[in-house]
Amino acid sequence: MGKKRFRRRNENKNLIELFEEFQLENKTKNLSPKTIRSYENNLILFFRFIELEGLTSPSDIHKTVLEHFKRWLLDKDVKHTTINTYLRHTRAFLYWCMGEDYIEDFKIQLIKIDEPQKEPYTDDEIKKLLSPPDLKKCGFVEYRNWIMVNFLLDTGVRLNTLINITVSDVDLENGIVLCSTNKNRKVHYVPISDVLIKLIGKYIKTFDLEKDMYLFPNESAEQLKSRSVQSTISKYNYSRGVYKTSIHAFRHTYAKNYIQQGGNSLKLQRLLGHSTLDITQKYVNLYSNDLKEGYDDVSILNKLNKKNNGFNRKR
Repeated sequence: MGKKRFRRRNENKNLIELFEEFQLENKTKNLSPKTIRSYENNLILFFRFIELEGLTSPSDIHKTVLEHFKRWLLDKDVKHTTINTYLRHTRAFLYWCMGEDYIEDFKIQLIKIDEPQKEPYTDDEIKKLLSPPDLKKCGFVEYRNWIMVNFLLDTGVRLNTLINITVSDVDLENGIVLCSTNKNRKVHYVPISDVLIKLIGKYIKTFDLEKDMYLFPNESAEQLKSRSVQSTISKYNYSRGVYKTSIHAFRHTYAKNYIQQGGNSLKLQRLLGHSTLDITQKYVNLYSNDLKEGYDDVSILNKLNKKNNGFNRKR
């Protein structure tokens, strides 16, 4: 954060009251209900900590307090990734307090962790997952789950985006899907392949899905819940002999395939709906080693070498 001259407000407000103001402002910014709840859930331990320490006034909060908070969480054997989740939300609130001149400026850093690499699905696993069921005999749920897996692999959308897509969001004529629910709440369009266009078209026609219905509803034609989809995918994968059950792995698989096919990071950023290129770059860095795969087939030197049966040195 940039340095500024500190002007402490004279208003006699405690941290709980400031948090209520912070949340009110978040609502006026039209942040999603899920984001609003996440601040409430992830700041519970911070408020518990400052209560134990007897800290109620904004003027009590400084860098050392946050360092003690980190140590307190570590001593409770909280996972490092979870601690950083708490810290990100706490940081957003405290930075807001700093911006409003309730707290003196200081930088809040996350704890350093070695992030485990999320494994994408292998080609063998993908073949198992995409193997079609008996479409003439299977019921709605099995058919829907198969289409859902095809959709995840072809688009790389997030879970929260998937469950909010309606039939009217799908433009089969132009091969485009409108995705209006993602982390930054910005509308973006995702292209779908000719193969998926045909699959979705037949799926919609088979079950007579109306335009105002969710594309992947439950059996009562209602919206699927996130946990329900996670459980569904887990069971689906196990039934296909695939014991990797991460929904986010579909997104990694999509990104890896795109990078391997020579796609550029700017377009990938738009396809994945990332707010900044930095996030997309993580995918590029993660799978950059895989760029060697198949490179010999497209190398201009190899191409010329094969055409001339080798570069023969004159003696």
